[in-house]
Amino acid sequence: MAIYADGVTPPRPSSFVLASGSAGRLRLLRDAGIEPEVVVSGIDETAAGIADTAAGIADTAGLVQALADRKASSVAARRPDALVLGCDSLLDLDGLALGKPGSAEEAVSIWQRLSGREATLLTGHCLIEPGPGRRARGVGRTVVRFGRPADAELTAYVATGEPLALAGAFSIDGRGAPFIDGIDGDPSNVIGLSLPLLRRLLADLGLAVTDLWRVRA
Repeated sequence: MAIYADGVTPPRPSSFVLASGSAGRLRLLRDAGIEPEVVVSGIDETAAGIADTAAGIADTAGLVQALADRKASSVAARRPDALVLGCDSLLDLDGLALGKPGSAEEAVSIWQRLSGREATLLTGHCLIEPGPGRRARGVGRTVVRFGRPADAELTAYVATGEPLALAGAFSIDGRGAPFIDGIDGDPSNVIGLSLPLLRRLLADLGLAVTDLWRVRA
């Protein structure tokens, strides 16, 4: 257990809550030895909801951070006893923030723009501790190099429904993986949360990631 700057040892959280219904984020945490409680924030993640949050925010990094903050704050208000993690991901293509496509047609359009290009997957993270409610925040960034799927491959991929649930309409660990030529950066960040960044944010709150190994819902 780490120690605050003032010499006080912070209490180990009795529970750890993931403020997201993302199966990818939950799988990442479980594979890392952490079994969180899942409480979905209810924050509007449609295009309209993202646009509302984006008002006055200049870039994709600021937007994903604001969305992560909103998710974490919403759940922390309901679970003041828990350490709460909120995350949100968007794909940045030339300054344009791409979220989950609203239709199969939109998913195809996104892939047509991404084919053969590079884009950056950004994930905002917000940790809120119980009690004092201190926060640790940060944005993970991973460059993704997209392949050039044939029209028939793209049609088949979109028909699976997978890209409709993913920011930027792609994955690196599912059916879309063969269409990704490579990445530069943290792969877990692309799946939904950056485990190395989570470790650093926990340290900012005086906690070690190993403390969460003993936390169960």
